[in-house]
Amino acid sequence: PPDVAPYFRVLVLTCLAEGSWPLQYRWILNNTDITHFSPLYTYVIPEVQRSDAGLYQCVVRNRMGALLQRRAEVQVAFMGNFSGEEQRRTVSVGRAAVLNAPTVSCFPRPQVTWYRDGHKIIPSNRIAMSDNQLVVLSARTADAGRYYVQAVNGLTGQNHTSPSVYLSMAGKTSHVYNLYIHR
Repeated sequence: PPDVAPYFRVLVLTCLAEGSWPLQYRWILNNTDITHFSPLYTYVIPEVQRSDAGLYQCVVRNRMGALLQRRAEVQVAFMGNFSGEEQRRTVSVGRAAVLNAPTVSCFPRPQVTWYRDGHKIIPSNRIAMSDNQLVVLSARTADAGRYYVQAVNGLTGQNHTSPSVYLSMAGKTSHVYNLYIHR
């Protein structure tokens, strides 16, 4: 089996308070009640899902008053799939080629690597890249090929490869400049 990064399958939130008995607890998620008052001072999430992310608070009460716990943020790491389909781009030799990567939903932000025909692309004075865009500043015939990105979630270890973007060259273009010198 492949290596798997650690993750929380069951998450138990605890509200530790003191005061005269009986104490009653109510849990709140993103300012909305998710439980009624009860003697349970823990809130158990048995199978952590993306929808469980948010700001949790506990309200404790007894006959003397109530206390609102400071918010605790729960973040859930996940890796979605790339959206979109394969694309085709044509650019003239010598012109800039801008390739946009398909979007992928991921938390935290994924580490992205660009590839051309299976080879990792290294930035240079001619090729610039960001997480979602690759720019070939002055396209050459050799730049034609199949481009794609691989996104990796550093927390979960999950990775996905985007649909391909095929880049082809429209042919050589030449510009002739006539220089006139007046005497």
